[in-house]
Amino acid sequence: MFKKKSPKFTKSIIIASIFIISCKKNDDNSNLNHSNQDLTNQNYKSENSITKWTLPQLSIEEKSNLVNSVQIVFNDYYVNRLQKIKDYNYDALEEANKLNKNMSSEELLTSTMDIFRNIRDLHTGFIYPYPARCFISGFPISTKLSYDENGKNEKLVIANKLTNNPNFTDPDDVKNFNELQPLDEILSIGNLGVEGYSSDEMSSKDAIEILGYLGRGANKDAYKTRAVQKFFSRNGGYMHPPEGRFTLRIKRASDGIIVVYTFPWQSYISNAPNCATLKNSKSLNLVQNKITNNLNYNSYVLNYNKKNIEESVRDFYDSNNKDSNLNIISKIIERNGKNFALIRINSFIPNGNFDLNDYVTSRKKIHEEVYSIKNFIDKNKNNISGVIFDVRENGGGYGSFPQLIANMFTSTFVENIKVKPLVSKTNRDTFYNLEMSRYFGRKGSNDPLPNPILDTIQLMDKIIKERPYDVSKRKVLLQAADRYDGDENDSLPSDYSKENNDILKPILTNKPIAVLTNSNCFSACDVFTSIFKDYKIARIFSETMHTGGGGANVIEWADFLKPVVIDELGTTTSMIPNGKALPRGSEIRFAWNKIKRINDNRLEQYIEGVGVIADYVYKPTTDDVITKGQKIINKIMDDMIDPMNSKKFYLDR
Repeated sequence: MFKKKSPKFTKSIIIASIFIISCKKNDDNSNLNHSNQDLTNQNYKSENSITKWTLPQLSIEEKSNLVNSVQIVFNDYYVNRLQKIKDYNYDALEEANKLNKNMSSEELLTSTMDIFRNIRDLHTGFIYPYPARCFISGFPISTKLSYDENGKNEKLVIANKLTNNPNFTDPDDVKNFNELQPLDEILSIGNLGVEGYSSDEMSSKDAIEILGYLGRGANKDAYKTRAVQKFFSRNGGYMHPPEGRFTLRIKRASDGIIVVYTFPWQSYISNAPNCATLKNSKSLNLVQNKITNNLNYNSYVLNYNKKNIEESVRDFYDSNNKDSNLNIISKIIERNGKNFALIRINSFIPNGNFDLNDYVTSRKKIHEEVYSIKNFIDKNKNNISGVIFDVRENGGGYGSFPQLIANMFTSTFVENIKVKPLVSKTNRDTFYNLEMSRYFGRKGSNDPLPNPILDTIQLMDKIIKERPYDVSKRKVLLQAADRYDGDENDSLPSDYSKENNDILKPILTNKPIAVLTNSNCFSACDVFTSIFKDYKIARIFSETMHTGGGGANVIEWADFLKPVVIDELGTTTSMIPNGKALPRGSEIRFAWNKIKRINDNRLEQYIEGVGVIADYVYKPTTDDVITKGQKIINKIMDDMIDPMNSKKFYLDR
């Protein structure tokens, strides 16, 4: 662990030199110079922001609501507690029960954030209230880790510049930014901008270790991947964004010369609708007074949360920097006279602007994208030697999406995901309210339910009666089963079978299939990779040994507070019994149902934490950084061509 020091940073520009010319101390509590500069059409400002990140002062009632909500999450819902105690020797329940309304606002908010950080569960997180969550800071470059041909000599390199026209007021900053090039190695950084840690110059390796803690990566690979993502992009909803100027020590790829630059951290205002007033406000107090709790999460925020994506610096730049606006990209590529299908899946949420809570529309769009893959494979199956699915950087989405795709490639029926909820009286009542609201919400519609499904409630009632001591200690999870969990597109409908649904019928069961993944594959992407491995459909190739390891259904606290009808009389209640709104737009998301995998591997019974372990690891070289992994894809195609099938692809499925 790193010793925390009073913040200071080094400021210098030295070309072909190792030493630093000057040092300048910067008080962490000092105010930035404010200006009246408007946002550009890219929605960001220079370091002279007109507003500043801050945590609000909460009333006693707001503090009470926050304390109560956090304690309910860990006492009654959170399914990974015992695993996290074993993995990290940290008991979130014990720490949550120490929170109290007499803490100062800052202490309460930061203590809450520390609890969620320490469990390293990407499905379980806390988002700071407004206005803090409106601020994003960073620098318009992205980074990647690269390795030599043997997978050794790890380096942090510039992968891409997000803009050619940075909004710098100092011409020297523009000049220096223009000198940065992809594959330049980042050796060190000064003023990393992590509150409470030294702002002295530190190696990139040390900076990644610090940022890994903030990133909540559940395994060693995800820990590092999340840190690299946050190297130049910090979201104020999760941490104090960096301010002032920072120092970079660069080893140029072109000639190996070491160069030291300083640049300004850039400040951005979130695109979330509730942050709009900040863009033109000159008074922070004015903004705070206008902010109110809003339980109706808009599709913008829901989309990000569903895919486990935090709004980042990349989102403020032109879409030309993105690979494609398409969710699924399918193409035929040639290697040594053989053809292969390469299918890139960016997310397991389909494209388009639609209400993600509308399960009928969502399911229709999922089916459309699955059929696009199926039709592409069916059209080309006689002319290809194998299929490669690229799901690197896929943040997840709907659980049924992977199941539908997997069923194309095996005669075995790929079943619904099995999940295990925590047994508690509060959770029992939540399942009841949810199921009854689903039933009465559809009664009389074109898609009615025959009867409420109350199996989960009845099982919990039985255990609560027979094992009250264990339940009170929050140790009991129900056995793994296909359970309704509030999002009907996280599993296939119960009446789906290969006999009665064309979308499930296999079309290619005798040619090699590969899944290419990495440790930035989370949630439904973890599910996708695990299904293809557990059902022996594909060999798993990866840039890292583990996928991200996010193995649970995720629920937003605000979604559980929405009023629902639960009986014939029209009685309304929130799904959380007596749930209270979180203060000032803060939010909690939590792992509600633990996903149990279908395999006999003792190390991979669950997705959470370890993720999916790759069959073969091909770490990215600098060439792969530039070409988005083309050398790795070439290696996989060569493996498929291998007449000895040395990678043991499954050819009879």
